[in-house]
Amino acid sequence: MKMTKKLKIVIPDYFKQFKCIGGKCEDSCCIGWDIDVDEKTFRQYMKLDNEEFNTILAKNMQKNHECSNEFIDYGKVQLNKEKRCPLLNECNYCIIHSKLGEEYLSNTCSHFPRVLNKVNEDYEISLDVSCPEAARIVLGNRSGFKFEKDDIQLKKYIIAGEIDTNDEEYEDHPIKYFKEIREFCIRIIKNRKFDLSERLYILGDFLYEVEEKSCDDSEMICGFIKTYNIHDVAKNYRRNKDNYIMQISLLNNIINSLEIYEETDSELFKKYTKETIDGFNIESPEQLEKDSNRYINTFIEYSSNYIEENEHIFENYLVNFMYNNLFPYSESDSMFEGYMMLIMRYSLIRFYLVGKYLINNTESSEEIIKFIQVFSKTVEHDKNYMEEILDFLIENNFDNLEFTQMLI
Repeated sequence: MKMTKKLKIVIPDYFKQFKCIGGKCEDSCCIGWDIDVDEKTFRQYMKLDNEEFNTILAKNMQKNHECSNEFIDYGKVQLNKEKRCPLLNECNYCIIHSKLGEEYLSNTCSHFPRVLNKVNEDYEISLDVSCPEAARIVLGNRSGFKFEKDDIQLKKYIIAGEIDTNDEEYEDHPIKYFKEIREFCIRIIKNRKFDLSERLYILGDFLYEVEEKSCDDSEMICGFIKTYNIHDVAKNYRRNKDNYIMQISLLNNIINSLEIYEETDSELFKKYTKETIDGFNIESPEQLEKDSNRYINTFIEYSSNYIEENEHIFENYLVNFMYNNLFPYSESDSMFEGYMMLIMRYSLIRFYLVGKYLINNTESSEEIIKFIQVFSKTVEHDKNYMEEILDFLIENNFDNLEFTQMLI
């Protein structure tokens, strides 16, 4: 889709800092992912009078018979044996962009890593941290980021998600108060009077209470938000170091059951997964119990030396995820499922980082940001992974507040 006029769009204040660095990028959005082509661009490519492009496209571009939206995936460009887009040159530059111009890029290629949502009549745009340059900008700011309205001209774009809280079907549903709920959730995560674990605990309590109260009367939500006392809730939080052992057992099983090491196309994430598995080196439940003190001490050491020192990275990751995934409706129309999977993402990231630390015995803010970028590109952008994790939690009756908060 294309828009020529400028619109008032809600943006994070980091947004204007981003500019694609092209072939200088250590990763590429054209490597490892199928390349979607919208119908207009597909037909534009078919009419090109250029022998070089005609040869490449005739061999590698085809109509998508499982098209979900003609503005997104009417056609596909197949990756080559190295999982690279055939339109990339040896310097990782797109020859469509360099030889024909940006206007010839598909909606997907032109828009990424931007994420555009629409809430009522407001457009919201942000960046996806699966892009290395976006990850550095979004995650690296120690003071966090704020939201503002600005005049933005959208060229080619894709609406990732849309909520109309005024729709009649939401009259008696908490989605009617989505904006108020999400705003309060973000305020909780940005509240640096509490450490990150406390904030995640408070967030779970808040969403659980909101969902419970909305069953009786959704109109109570705004009043509840005004009177909700996060300081009183924070007093109930108790860190239990024994929970780390439960987390290790659960997350190790999830990684093995998803066969991430075998299935992923990302060589870097494959390396991270091997380091994590080798770091914990869990051969049996008995061995996990035997080495429990070592694992607990490493979690405590890593949390003290690296998570607390780099809390801004994790805070920025969480806030950005909540904003560009329409949290807490990021998984379904259940607020609790949104919270549960947010905690799973955070817990998986920490599990990997601690496992890698057990092997490498070193860490830096740059490496944390790099890992989150690769994790986002590999795991979060594979719907099968996240859906299978959610199904696993539900099937094993882990979809409850008590269990989820044990993962914090």
